[in-house]
Amino acid sequence: MSEIEKRIGNVEAIQDINQCLTRYCRALDWYDEDLLKTCFLEDGHIDYGFYVGDAKGFIPVVMEVEKNSHTWHNISNVAIELKDNKAEVESYGFTAGGEVIDNQIKDITIYLGRYHDEFTNTDQGWKISRRLYIMDATFPVTSGEVMESIKGLSLGVALRSDSDKYRKLYNKRGE
Repeated sequence: MSEIEKRIGNVEAIQDINQCLTRYCRALDWYDEDLLKTCFLEDGHIDYGFYVGDAKGFIPVVMEVEKNSHTWHNISNVAIELKDNKAEVESYGFTAGGEVIDNQIKDITIYLGRYHDEFTNTDQGWKISRRLYIMDATFPVTSGEVMESIKGLSLGVALRSDSDKYRKLYNKRGE
């Protein structure tokens, strides 16, 4: 393999890993279990504190947690160190969300944390093979008068992957 081929392969790996992290966020926000399954190796080790075990068992648990809420997951400051077919990845997570009642979210909770991940390159692309979630802070916010001031806007708080507003942006590998 030439130096340029190696460099291009590294850029593709980094992009694939970032796309996987984006799919993870979208899967939780849009309540899309099939999309979430594309992010993890089934036997990957997951530790979120409230769940420790394999990814296959984690997915139904986290979908149950997310089913009555609307969330906005954001991942940033992604640091990636490639090692052959593995990658060590750390990223920061910012999530806001709350329970949907009468198509509104009255109380929002903010979560700040970080993900310590190991990714493995598979035939289906890079997937999370080990994850530790570290919660740095969490605090509630009351939405107050915000909902009154935005009447008339398209509200997305009750949208799911079966909505006509859902845009299926990824195939198996995010290509």
